[in-house]
Amino acid sequence: MDNLTHSLVGLTVAKAGLEELSPGATTLCVLAANAPDSDIVVLAFGDRWTLLHHHRGITHSIVGVIGLAVILPLIFYGVDRLWSHYKDQSPRTKFRGLLLASFIASATHPLLDWTNNYGIRLFLPWSQKWSYGDLVFIVDPYIWLILGGAGILLKIKRARARWGRNIAYVAIALVLCYCSFLAFAHLRALARGNEEAAKMANGETVLRLAAMPRLANPFRWDCVFETDRAMYRFDLGLLSDSAGDGAGKPVRYEKPGPELKPVIDYVSQQRSAQVFLGFARFPVLKLADPGCTTRTLVQLADLRYTEPGRSRGAFSLELPIDCPVARSAR
Repeated sequence: MDNLTHSLVGLTVAKAGLEELSPGATTLCVLAANAPDSDIVVLAFGDRWTLLHHHRGITHSIVGVIGLAVILPLIFYGVDRLWSHYKDQSPRTKFRGLLLASFIASATHPLLDWTNNYGIRLFLPWSQKWSYGDLVFIVDPYIWLILGGAGILLKIKRARARWGRNIAYVAIALVLCYCSFLAFAHLRALARGNEEAAKMANGETVLRLAAMPRLANPFRWDCVFETDRAMYRFDLGLLSDSAGDGAGKPVRYEKPGPELKPVIDYVSQQRSAQVFLGFARFPVLKLADPGCTTRTLVQLADLRYTEPGRSRGAFSLELPIDCPVARSAR
């Protein structure tokens, strides 16, 4: 999820009672709710492929989240002790309270990130396997509205005096209800998607399918599926009654055959392609111009987000290739 959502979640759980565990707990909760995204610092030491390789990596795993959940309270408590010693006064913070608040706020980050289709690798460093919830779009304005509205009410003196932490409780309950609704819609999208995929595959064997939410529209989903011969993508509407209605026209990408082995061998030697293919969930490959005379491009894309030849940041990749190699793949 985006960092605004993580910050609002951290603030809300703090206002639900964690802020009373220790002075400074509210600030700690907001920082702890964002802490796993500290992996972005790798961008200072590499390129976008370094970031793609490490983002949602060890800092989002069980080991990383626990480590960060311990480090932050230690920093807060240590700084408070040093400042208190300098001011010749008693420390204000309570380490146990900070630690408990940090663990709860930190745990919200991988949980929220799991809900979208980017995924997380929860069991690093032992397993590189990605896990995806496919429930919530990576930026959800309805969650902003619920949690942001609660934050505004908590700033209003009369509302805070009348309802207190109940405002935060209601906001958390509404977010949970909303996510439950999305989970139900996701199950419906998977069922409908598999029905449509069986028709579109036209005799091919459907191996796997993912249904992914769209921005601010829980009734419209993007479906991507793999068969033994190709990758497909289509959009699906849930408001039609019959299974045959509401599915958008699919795009189809044939899987590389033996004739493309020279191209695949070339691509597999490139660092950027290795990182990309380690991340991509539904990778597709296309030659920009197989009939070229000098050089052409090998276009890679993750069909979750884009198609070959349509630039979308780290979700697509173009590699130059000598045309003799490309022609030998024809």
